[in-house]
Amino acid sequence: MSTTPPSPELSYPAVRNGLDFLRSVVKHLDGPDPGPRAVKFAVVHLQAATEILLKAGLASLDWKLVFADPDQADEAAYKAGDFISIGPGKAITLLKKEGVEIANREKKEIERLAVERNKLAHFGGTLSAAAVEKRSGIVLEFLLRFIDDHLRIELDADDSAHLEEEMRFVRANVPRIRGYATAKMTKLETELVRLKHATLRCPDCDMWALVADGGLLDCRVCDRSWEPATFPLEYAVYVLGHSWREYRKTGQPADYCPECEDHTLVDEAYLADAPDKQRSFCFGCSQAFDGLDNCIRCTLPFQPRADDDLVCGSCWAQALARD
Repeated sequence: MSTTPPSPELSYPAVRNGLDFLRSVVKHLDGPDPGPRAVKFAVVHLQAATEILLKAGLASLDWKLVFADPDQADEAAYKAGDFISIGPGKAITLLKKEGVEIANREKKEIERLAVERNKLAHFGGTLSAAAVEKRSGIVLEFLLRFIDDHLRIELDADDSAHLEEEMRFVRANVPRIRGYATAKMTKLETELVRLKHATLRCPDCDMWALVADGGLLDCRVCDRSWEPATFPLEYAVYVLGHSWREYRKTGQPADYCPECEDHTLVDEAYLADAPDKQRSFCFGCSQAFDGLDNCIRCTLPFQPRADDDLVCGSCWAQALARD
């Protein structure tokens, strides 16, 4: 009488699971023009890999740290995976407290990744391949470093060999996942050369392809558009690397523009015709300024006509009218 062999137990530790998701990300983004379905799964799987590996790193320090409620930390529940765990944002905060280096730019991209994953998984949103490739490149490079520095030493011989194989695959393919954006930039080269004076780096795809033209803000690579009133905050955080906290009170890092008189002027912008030169730039009227000063009467920015100008034209006119 034959007996059915028992089903093998599936042992898939956290690191192996995270690496499997990383391999999936690379496969989905491979090629010059990944489709919407491939982009969706790349985002979902990259967010899963990030969360798993961050928690694995935290658990290697103390398994209790991954519990959402530390007072409910239970070893049996932990081993069974039957508990409510922290999110990636909290994991980053705790890892940084333990001395793990995570750059602000990496933290921001991981946080944006979680938001985009939720949009795609629950609400059927859409994302451009170029923006996903940029975000994936930054997060993947962080994860590879994180695995090397904080997870490798915890693995046994079998898991270590598996890690080497998977990381060779991911490392070899990371440079290729920027293919779509690079190819599109090549096609746009002639067009963008004529627009260098009004072209900035895009906060989504990271390419010098965001053209500001009379209040229209359009990225020619990732095909995303922004409103001038809200874009200064995106630019400050995702291009200049400033913190959201800096703008909690003011809401926007924008000032009064002496040309169009809207509050859409930033005092730090970089244009493609001089990418290392800091200039003032208005996202409302697409006007660049050099050497703006603040009027000593109204305190608003103005363009001095001479080195000794201290008062803007409007305040001069008002003063003369009173005389």
